[in-house]
Amino acid sequence: MTTANSLTHLAYRSVVDAIEDILGKNGKNSVLRFTGLDWMVENPVDYDPNARVSYEDVAKLYTGVREVIGNTGYDVIMYRGGIFAVQNILKHSEPMRQLVTMDFDPIEKLKLGYKAYVTNAGYDPDKTMEHFGDKNEILIHRPDCTECEELLKKGDNLGKFTKPSCSFVKGLMQGIGNCFKEVTVSADEVKCRLLGDDECLFSIKYEIKE
Repeated sequence: MTTANSLTHLAYRSVVDAIEDILGKNGKNSVLRFTGLDWMVENPVDYDPNARVSYEDVAKLYTGVREVIGNTGYDVIMYRGGIFAVQNILKHSEPMRQLVTMDFDPIEKLKLGYKAYVTNAGYDPDKTMEHFGDKNEILIHRPDCTECEELLKKGDNLGKFTKPSCSFVKGLMQGIGNCFKEVTVSADEVKCRLLGDDECLFSIKYEIKE
């Protein structure tokens, strides 16, 4: 296990914000209470990019959202939560803002953005991230993706998954790409442990804007 199995306060709050954005304040509070996260109703974490929420509370949020609104609703909310998380990182992280505004090769900037994510998640970019310049593609390998963890432990109803469902990380991948205005990015999850794959694999395809 790595620190990737918890979330920063900023990322956790971003997911909760996405729940409220889609379900409204009352809906958000109902989800939090259902999942046993009553403390987030009255005393939500702030947007600290360094402090981390416990893995237990991350698992409660992930599994609770699925139980309340199902897999399709989960995918919508968590994808938006990933997008929100990157938007909040730009607001609260000076190094990320500096990277985005730097004047040098856009592909190198893009790679540095994903490298920063991989490093912050507790992985070695040299082992986890690949770049294929001939295909305009970056691959991010997640061998122990948190979004799968509790479902895999339970092992119940995994057959109901017909497509990858690690939507928070997919949203993060898309959100990072969106930061760099010189390129157009499309992120997708192409392998998922929920489907029996040995890892969750995210493909980021990019094109330089004319």
